[in-house]
Amino acid sequence: MIPHKVIDHLDEYISQEIYVQIAVIKGKEKISTQLAINKYFKSNHFRDLAEGRPYDHFIDGLRDKCLGKLKNSPMRNKKTDDPTIIELQNKLNNLTGDELDNTYWEIETGEFFTGEQIKELEERRNNLKSNLIINENSKQDSVLKIIIGFCETYEKLCQKKYPEAPLPLEILKSVN
Repeated sequence: MIPHKVIDHLDEYISQEIYVQIAVIKGKEKISTQLAINKYFKSNHFRDLAEGRPYDHFIDGLRDKCLGKLKNSPMRNKKTDDPTIIELQNKLNNLTGDELDNTYWEIETGEFFTGEQIKELEERRNNLKSNLIINENSKQDSVLKIIIGFCETYEKLCQKKYPEAPLPLEILKSVN
């Protein structure tokens, strides 16, 4: 199972990216949020999202940080007070070679992944991709709900972290 901390981190990143893109369109073109979202659907950013690129970048980053690459690292036995490095050293010194080859480190959250968890991320990516296909009018409504959901998530996050900050899309105001 993918750690909740990582799911939250990834969802926050994707939500922020979508929100900022739509806010830029709205501000640049001086149009309503609804029209900005409709223009977003025609953007390269949306195309990349619909192709699963945020997940691909995240997964590629994980694969790049496979602990198997550090099997012969001189860092394994260096003295340090850094708790992150100590945790990494413990993994390097206590896992077998095969386990190291199947362990990946996500630096932003400090979580370690297995190949099975990466497969779960790939499933999440594939689900997002299949849910963001726009090819008929009824489907665009469901894609619109997904995009608005990401924007709501981002506004809720902003309200917690930066309660005084203006929210250019005002998605939560229009929903409530």
